[in-house]
Amino acid sequence: MVTRTKLKTRDPSNSFSASFDGANEGVSPFIAPFGASEAHVCASSGSMHAPTPTTVDADDVGLKTKRSHCLVIYTGGTFGMVPDNNGVLHPSSGFLAKKIREMDEFLFVNMPIVTVSEWLTPIDSSDMTPDDWTKIAKEIEAKYWDYDGFVVLQGTDTMAYTASALSFMLEYLGKPVVVSGAMIPLHFPHSDARRNLIMSVMCATSLAIPEVCIYSNNKLLRGNRTTKVANMSVDAFHSPNFPSLAVTGVEAIVDQPLILPYPRSRFQVFTNLSTNICVFHLVPGFDDECIEAYIERHKASKDRPLRKKALIFALYGTGNAPLRKDGFLRLVKVALEAEIPVTITSQCVRGRTQLDAYATGVTLLEMGVITSLDMTIEACVVKLSYLMGKGFTGTKLKEMMETDLRGELSIVDAVIKGEEVSRTQQYRKTVVRNFASH
Repeated sequence: MVTRTKLKTRDPSNSFSASFDGANEGVSPFIAPFGASEAHVCASSGSMHAPTPTTVDADDVGLKTKRSHCLVIYTGGTFGMVPDNNGVLHPSSGFLAKKIREMDEFLFVNMPIVTVSEWLTPIDSSDMTPDDWTKIAKEIEAKYWDYDGFVVLQGTDTMAYTASALSFMLEYLGKPVVVSGAMIPLHFPHSDARRNLIMSVMCATSLAIPEVCIYSNNKLLRGNRTTKVANMSVDAFHSPNFPSLAVTGVEAIVDQPLILPYPRSRFQVFTNLSTNICVFHLVPGFDDECIEAYIERHKASKDRPLRKKALIFALYGTGNAPLRKDGFLRLVKVALEAEIPVTITSQCVRGRTQLDAYATGVTLLEMGVITSLDMTIEACVVKLSYLMGKGFTGTKLKEMMETDLRGELSIVDAVIKGEEVSRTQQYRKTVVRNFASH
């Protein structure tokens, strides 16, 4: 069944908010509506007059059936940057709300009610920190019950870290949070920003996906499964070890069985992240001294209590490290004895860490290291930060790191003919939703 969403934008007190009234406009030939209901906003006062929402059949799983409201949080990044006189891109305050007013798509009656919240000082995503993740999470928490979905716009360089972090910080999430950005600024006519914004808003308000996702290049990906793989292509984000949650084109194709279930507890936000995590990317002939210096600096002593610290080693293949040079294994042992957790991940983008495959890995397992399984490095870092912030240590920290909390890792049930068979692969099927305008 095809359902249509007639949506507008409203003007709250926020000076950086967009306000539009498309009641007299026709249905967009560009926008493909896949929600349901109708709403009218008076641009002059911000008041809302909504007719009785349309309904959909119960068979239409994955689609919301009520009038939709979306909060767009703009933090900065390439998306809203403008060039200076020398052609160098810089963040621009107030740019997004102004630009949205010029976008015809937001005048159409089938667009969501959108509120734009811009940071007063937009930042380059290279400057994104855990404090900024907290700021985003707190804003979502403060406005959680006012909106059906949320879109976070930021730069692409650290987008996978932000999405992964929010997936853990937003506990018992029952609404879509879509993180998106652009490889080409909205300022330019050939930008990918325009479609990413439109489709992110529509996914956040029309698809029943209670997760933190990344929308990029017509794909809706689980945020904590995503990594940036290209810096010169609009197809910049991939989910190497997990399928796309949805693909948007002429039709919206949603893999419904992959979607996380709705929570049974009330939404809450956790922000006490532990940020003292160091990642070492091993290379042939690496110098032990840099690792040793880090461990010695952070070991507890009678004059210096142990601070929360952790090490992540990106090793070769399935988690291999040199045996002939025993300095690495010795340092891992020293770190563990100093109560510094050690996590092993792979330098390979696809696949999983499997320490029981080779002798070095078996030795590491016997020492008690944490294995990242098939988590991305971004998910591994922020999950460790999240769990340490909650006070997990020792064997309990290892147990929780190797447990699927937010869909960030695959639980393997069996190995058949050398191929891992996960629960996801066994029961996966595709649900197709036709959301084209008619």
